[in-house]
Amino acid sequence: MKTKTIFLTALAFYGSLSAQVGINTTTPTQTLDVNGQVRVRGLANPDKKIVSADAQGVLILMSPEEIFSPKAILNTSTSPTEQRSTIYEGKCFQPSDNASSCTVIVNHYSSCAGFTNAVDTQIVVGQGINTGNGQFLGTWSARFIDNKGFAGTAPVANQIPPDYPRISYPSANMANYLGSGSFSGQCNTDLVTTINQTTGDIKIESVKRSMFAHLVYLISVARSKSL
Repeated sequence: MKTKTIFLTALAFYGSLSAQVGINTTTPTQTLDVNGQVRVRGLANPDKKIVSADAQGVLILMSPEEIFSPKAILNTSTSPTEQRSTIYEGKCFQPSDNASSCTVIVNHYSSCAGFTNAVDTQIVVGQGINTGNGQFLGTWSARFIDNKGFAGTAPVANQIPPDYPRISYPSANMANYLGSGSFSGQCNTDLVTTINQTTGDIKIESVKRSMFAHLVYLISVARSKSL
């Protein structure tokens, strides 16, 4: 009888280890469900850094500069055929909030003659307005703001044609950068933004043709506060 009692007690104890635990709630829906604020003394944060998790799942503090430091994306091959490389993929806006938006900032250049001066590009994803009534249009699109970079430490003055890169916008959510001296005499790079209107996620890609490489530095991703 004593052995049976010990067995049942152990079974109940180990069974409770896999149960969901609730604090200030009798109906927890996760392994730990806290109805209220949580205080972690080891994460005292006077500098208001960002709480993150390391590779082992341990919570740590990181500065925004550490998270959004430049990341290099190299879209390279020796073929003139189209090749894509993802620059950023993730959350951008809140579909239920028309004023929600995001800005992705990149610095980029290519192996193409005439496109070797770095270009700063801001990709702003947001809504426009109806010019008839001044209301939001209801769909998000990408806009591209370009600063055509520097030669050494001196700004390159506007770089109007025939100087390169020549920036054009052949279709919605795409910016095209044209250089010269590639396999076929000209080279093209597109920054293409794919927008999911339902989820608020976006995907920004480098699309290159007729060049060896397009090097992109992802500088930052800024989202509206509603997220």
